[in-house]
Parts: sequence; structure tokens; C-alpha cells
Amino acid sequence: MDLVTTIPVRLKTADTVPQLLDDVHERVNRRAYENFVDRGAVHGHDLDDWLDAERELIVSPDVDVHFHGEDIFVEMVVPGIDLLNITVHLAPSQMVISSDPNEDGLQLCRVIDLPVEISLDGVDAEQWDNLIRVTAAIA
Repeated sequence: MDLVTTIPVRLKTADTVPQLLDDVHERVNRRAYENFVDRGAVHGHDLDDWLDAERELIVSPDVDVHFHGEDIFVEMVVPGIDLLNITVHLAPSQMVISSDPNEDGLQLCRVIDLPVEISLDGVDAEQWDNLIRVTAAIA
């Protein structure tokens, strides 16, 4: 019999999101500039440099949002890489699932617009291997 263990995921309020997104934007901006310089500082490829930087630094997997009774479930399968300090930032109709950058500079950052408002009391978030599952009551 396999032992299934879960790891609690930190929950934070939405007031942490602006700083998180600013930090992510700044990291991508720096990497896009490095890509520009590495290409010989040739202008005209700004979008390519930016998109390459996002692919190099940000992990943003698909999510599955479904309902059961009065609860909403958000599930995300993350790639098999070490992600540090996974956190769910909560607002009534949105959540952001993030991590700290790992040693390779990869960071989980996914903004999820919810189809309904949730109650911020009693939200549960756990990680099983590469699955992150958030459960919340519908408001």
C-alpha cells in the first residue's frame, strides 16, 4: 500500500498580489533585457525577448475548476520540478497560485479568475506530489 502524504499550502489574502506581480514583472523585464543584449542589442524583437523571458522564468500550468455541492475545487498539476513556498493568494472572485523562484529561476505564477465568489473563511489548499488542490465554499 502506498502512503499518500499531503503538504499544506500557505494561504494569503489578496493584498499580497500587487507586490508579487510587480516582482514577477521585474524578473521577466530583466531577463528580456538580457535576451536583448545576448542577441547583440538588435532592436525590433521586443515581444520575442519578452515571451522568451516568460517561458524561461514562469511556470503557469492549466487549471481545472469544478463544483461539488456548495464547494468549488481548483486543481493544478505542476511539472516535476522543485517549487519553493507554494502560496495561494485569495480574493472573493480570484486567486493567484505562486511560488518563490527555485535555484534555476523558475517560478510558479498563475492568476485564476473564478466563475463564482468564494467565502475566504475555511479555504483549504494542499499539495500531493505535483497536484495542488484548493477547496473553498461558494459565498
